[in-house]
Amino acid sequence: MAQHANRDANAALKARFADVYGQYERLRDGMGEMQTRLAELSVSATDSEELIRATVGPRGQLTSLEIEPRAYRVYEPHELAEEITKVVAEAAANAGDAVQEVLGEYLPPGTGAMDYLKDGKFGSLLRNSDARMREATE
Repeated sequence: MAQHANRDANAALKARFADVYGQYERLRDGMGEMQTRLAELSVSATDSEELIRATVGPRGQLTSLEIEPRAYRVYEPHELAEEITKVVAEAAANAGDAVQEVLGEYLPPGTGAMDYLKDGKFGSLLRNSDARMREATE
């Protein structure tokens, strides 16, 4: 009976290893493509009047800001500043979603890296390592 249980456990471990190794190979093989896609990622957003257009890169960094001349007549200076800030923030949030989408094609869900991209908390990034450390000390 014990040998049968060991065989079942070994078979389960082999299957899990094959799954993890397959994920690793997919990530390794797609790393170049993933890096290229991320480097080329560009996301834009506009205000409701379509007078302001902000474009950001994959880290949400502003790469382009276009303001139609009419915007200076439609918005008061403080309103224009607020609208620009909102449009840039929207573009950056959309870029974060786009990065998650790209990485989601390569990284399995529930990994610390994917969770960190969603919530921005370093605890998510380190969660698996912390859990392993606790298990090792118990």
